[in-house]
Amino acid sequence: MNKLDELVPSYAHNKENLDALETICKEENKQIKELLGNESTYTTGGFKVTKSVSTRETVDEELLCAKLSEIESMYDLGIIRVKEYVHIPALEDAIYNKLLPQEAIDIIAKCRKTKEVVTLRVSKVKEEEE
Repeated sequence: MNKLDELVPSYAHNKENLDALETICKEENKQIKELLGNESTYTTGGFKVTKSVSTRETVDEELLCAKLSEIESMYDLGIIRVKEYVHIPALEDAIYNKLLPQEAIDIIAKCRKTKEVVTLRVSKVKEEEE
């Protein structure tokens, strides 16, 4: 148990430091994104920061389930389950195999959500970039 007596306090201390640094980094990350505005890159102090914007789509499962449950064949295909949730793998399979009626495809399109995600990356600048 000697190794645990050594590791546990060390881990607790390191984890505490990590949590504090994560809080600081999250705030700095947010500020940098805001200050960059429409710019995508900025170089200073030997570091280059790059901001990229992407979109992620999700489906409002509650809405999708409510709408698809109105179509009887969705139960037969195993897409809507007894507990009335959308079984995403079965839905994806049905889409891939073109088993869905147009009505279901229209409903799916209305239930999609789009979320913009801004990602920030920092890297050291190569000598010739400075």
